[in-house]
Amino acid sequence: MMLAPVRPTSLDDVVKVVKAANKWPPFAVSVRGHRHSINGQADTRMKCVVVEMGKGIKGPKVWEKEMYVDVWGGELWIDVLKATMEYGLAPMSWTDYLYLSVGGTLSNAGISGQTFNYGPQISNVF
Repeated sequence: MMLAPVRPTSLDDVVKVVKAANKWPPFAVSVRGHRHSINGQADTRMKCVVVEMGKGIKGPKVWEKEMYVDVWGGELWIDVLKATMEYGLAPMSWTDYLYLSVGGTLSNAGISGQTFNYGPQISNVF
């Protein structure tokens, strides 16, 4: 049963929710990106606060020289690909359907068509 949705605008907002969850009375925290989940991962039967990761945070930050991209868990793979392509870069491994969230696919290891060449997405995250 959801007590309330939280739409963070920064990492600090998420930290505040997690810290509050450990105070009395404690409550569960569930996270979801764009409401796509396997086997109800984004929901819980306990009283909880749901952190909506799909909105509110600025898009991917590409570090061209270091050849990596910094993204929020709710970021869609299509947006990561568009941002990196501007610099002639692209993720080594991504999902076969680009309208899923980065955090959502990573929570399931991120097995896709590129897995055989570059490993699952989770092995390409630092």
